[in-house]
Amino acid sequence: MELQLDGTSHGAAYSDLVLHRMLQEMSTVSAQLEPSIHRDWVVKRVQFLAYELRSQTPAHSTPGESCEILNRYFFGEKGFSAVSRLQDVPDASPALLLHRVLTARAGAPAVLSLIYSFLACQIGLRLEFVDLRPTCFLKFIDKGVSRFIDLTRDGRVLSSDDLLESLHTRFHLDTVPRSALLDHVPSERFMTDYLLSLKVAYVRRGEPDALLLIQNALMAHQPASLQLLGERALLHRRLGNLKNALADLKRYFSFNDRERAPDEFTRAYDELVATLERADRASIQILE
Repeated sequence: MELQLDGTSHGAAYSDLVLHRMLQEMSTVSAQLEPSIHRDWVVKRVQFLAYELRSQTPAHSTPGESCEILNRYFFGEKGFSAVSRLQDVPDASPALLLHRVLTARAGAPAVLSLIYSFLACQIGLRLEFVDLRPTCFLKFIDKGVSRFIDLTRDGRVLSSDDLLESLHTRFHLDTVPRSALLDHVPSERFMTDYLLSLKVAYVRRGEPDALLLIQNALMAHQPASLQLLGERALLHRRLGNLKNALADLKRYFSFNDRERAPDEFTRAYDELVATLERADRASIQILE
């Protein structure tokens, strides 16, 4: 399949409303994980950046000119930078929490891409998120030609040829299905991928309370996922919430056969049933 790089459609770019909703959700997660931070403060800080940027952007700028202005402001004046190899960082959570990124001016490409895209939208630059891993590229159309912004290189704008060369030399293009390159990333999948990265960071930190918050946020995006439901049950059990754990596993097994379930789910279910039955019998004996 040919890799299609050029086009004229803006239909896949996130709207201002969608970007604002995503920022609110990301800031809510940050505030839940670190309650000393107020969600509204985080959103207002991004909105203030947008106000500053608009004051520096002439009306009727071309997409290319707007991108130059945004890069000077975001990477130059404000000093934002990408932390692109989270797996090499002992604790990646600060690079994934929106308020920490706004304070330190350094963060994971996914977080930077959302802030950057929100600011771009405020000056009329419509950006599309494209599925190019392990980093994040943003796409815009300038004079009918696709351009790609590399957030890991201070917003460098790449032509189609530049992008292909970068993919070959930095990301081993041959290992990535060509049909999947440049797929538009829906906002639901963006947030799910972000939360999964945050979950990995908190697994490494070993904080089950935080993991439960992240798991609940993930399940809001994937309410039909039995795997997430079973994982939440194990988190509840780990935290001592035995009735909640059993309720989740009962729901899990109402949609899935024991033979098809992971052993850890079936063992947990059997142990919880036995434990709570013993507790009920003990309560009855006390009452008698």
